[in-house]
Amino acid sequence: MKQQIILGDCLEEMPKIPNNSVDMIFTSPPYADRRKSTYGGTPASEYVDWFLPFAKEIKRLLKPTGSFFLNIKPHTSAGERSLYVFDLVCALKKEVGFLFAEEYCWTKNPFPGGFKGRFKNAFEPVYHFTKIHPSKIVFNPVACGTPMKPESIARTYRKQCGAPANGSGMTGMNTTNIRNLKLARPSNVVNINNVSNQFSNKKLHPATFPEGLVEFFVKSFSNKGDTVLDPFAGIGTVGIVCTLLERNFILIEKEQKYHFITKKTLDSLRRIC
Repeated sequence: MKQQIILGDCLEEMPKIPNNSVDMIFTSPPYADRRKSTYGGTPASEYVDWFLPFAKEIKRLLKPTGSFFLNIKPHTSAGERSLYVFDLVCALKKEVGFLFAEEYCWTKNPFPGGFKGRFKNAFEPVYHFTKIHPSKIVFNPVACGTPMKPESIARTYRKQCGAPANGSGMTGMNTTNIRNLKLARPSNVVNINNVSNQFSNKKLHPATFPEGLVEFFVKSFSNKGDTVLDPFAGIGTVGIVCTLLERNFILIEKEQKYHFITKKTLDSLRRIC
């Protein structure tokens, strides 16, 4: 496998990557007004303008059949959610030219807390963007499937109610193009706890996502031997998952201490594998 762990600013490093050469991008950039001591803490009012140059590079190097996944959630300020993430999603569509394929809901274990006027925060969105119609991208619909229940299989053979005009193949409670009734497709709600403790490297970074979240998207939207990029690599979670799932990867991280942790972790993992 080809594994690149790059120390540097991704806005300077991504231009070195050839056009249409990456199969998938999964990343979680520094959120607005957060991680000021580490990543600068870009203000929410400037965030879209700050991120668009990264997005244009991502679009350039992504293959037409590839997918770009963006994990980001707006914070609360003065009692309300900031709107900068929604502005960003619109800008990625209108200014960069991405297709907005889907919004995934990543549900996780919430932190304890008693907040006035709101409940505990137990989810984050993952936005899915593509360059072409999603029906033509790399997609493995049952790579993370679950065994179908007998009652679900029985429902698929109920009387058809007529084919819809959208060409989906769905006909009421039935489908016209069923080939495999062993596994059910996952939904766009992904349930993965963000497990972290004092014995893991995750304690060394202020914002991490779990391996299981990355695994869901890598399995579903890439194939073995494909190349996955994380331009804001942190401590290298994407690289860990790609190593275990036999994908190539490119990690870019500008903070030397996190780059060192990533290299050390992946060197150990390669010896095991």
